[in-house]
Amino acid sequence: MSARRTSVPATRQRGNVSLIVALSSLALLGFAGIAVDAGRMFVNKTELQTAADACALAAAAELTCDVSGGGVCAAAYLQNAEAAGIFVAGRSRRDFQSTAVVIAPADVRFSTALAPNANYLSRTAGAPTNSRYAMCIARFAGLVPWFMTLLGAPTQTVQSAGVATRAPAQTSCPNAPIGLCSKPGGYVIGEWIPATFQTNGNNDTVTGGFKWVEYTATSVIRDQLAGQQTVCGVRTGDTVTTQGTHQGAKTAYNSRFGIYPNGANAYTPQTAPPDHTGYSYPNKAPGSPVIPIGTSAYADYRSRQGADTPFTSNEYGVSGPGGNFSGNPSTAATHRTLGTERRLITGPIIDCAAGNSPPILSMACMLMLNPMSNGANGTIYLEYRGNTTLAGSPCRTSGLPGGPASTGVQVPVLVQ
Repeated sequence: MSARRTSVPATRQRGNVSLIVALSSLALLGFAGIAVDAGRMFVNKTELQTAADACALAAAAELTCDVSGGGVCAAAYLQNAEAAGIFVAGRSRRDFQSTAVVIAPADVRFSTALAPNANYLSRTAGAPTNSRYAMCIARFAGLVPWFMTLLGAPTQTVQSAGVATRAPAQTSCPNAPIGLCSKPGGYVIGEWIPATFQTNGNNDTVTGGFKWVEYTATSVIRDQLAGQQTVCGVRTGDTVTTQGTHQGAKTAYNSRFGIYPNGANAYTPQTAPPDHTGYSYPNKAPGSPVIPIGTSAYADYRSRQGADTPFTSNEYGVSGPGGNFSGNPSTAATHRTLGTERRLITGPIIDCAAGNSPPILSMACMLMLNPMSNGANGTIYLEYRGNTTLAGSPCRTSGLPGGPASTGVQVPVLVQ
């Protein structure tokens, strides 16, 4: 008996193939949708990570509380850190760069040590004012999938976190062309360092405890003092050039105190920003407290910064020609709206007896105490605030992060 072969009608074959193709297409579409939506979530997470890292770096840069002279850290440190982090994060964008990132104050958190994320507290939740680490969380709740929502997928939440602190840099960007002369035994935090300035026409000479220094052949002392030039890549061991005389240094120096002389080519608060305060030392009654020469003015300076106190001539402790200045001091409103931290400076410690090209021995943090007057000569003071490698150094700048052996200025670095 011969076997019978049964054939399937062509129409049924075509129907089966169509069904398989339809089911396969649906599956492929689903996989494609998953891939596209997962890719979008990945892009958003990467963008949020950038914002979180930027926020953490900006916040950590503000954690500069210095309690070496006693006392406690003011709440303003955390307030400034929170505000800086939120502002910088807001410059980033998410969702394929379509929307600005917004970080809530509760997602800017602080700790005194590198710790698990759960140990960080926001400012309003009671974070310690002497915190050294800043953590920022950037999140996007309500991400609607483009394709998977057709299959009933819910909205998604994407978030990233970054943690930063301050650590010594390999190289740094000193914010003042001032070299502090080394001395046997070193300086004590709070110590005043005097120097004599002499003015001859528009030429200003500084001698004594510190000198003008040029970091490179193209650096300009006047422009650095005015904040119009920044020199980076400076490290311990580099050689600087000391300058006895430099043209226009006085007017640039005084801009940091909010004092601007008249003239068509003079600096302005817009071209050479002042500090948050121009209040100067030594002061006298009716100033309170009265701080004499040699007594740390740092705590009072921080208080004056918080109040945007301008240079106050009747409280300035230098009388006669030493207390006269060209132009009018800036107002409190100008210090508040245009001021920044310009009187806490980083500069090299050098051997001033080693000739005109001494090497940098280390980097110091110093507070500029008073401006240069109209007199032919006078005294200006700096207050020593410690080596910049100290974790509590109140000076901050930018630079290239280094390892444990680095001896540069404290700069913000990501640690997590």
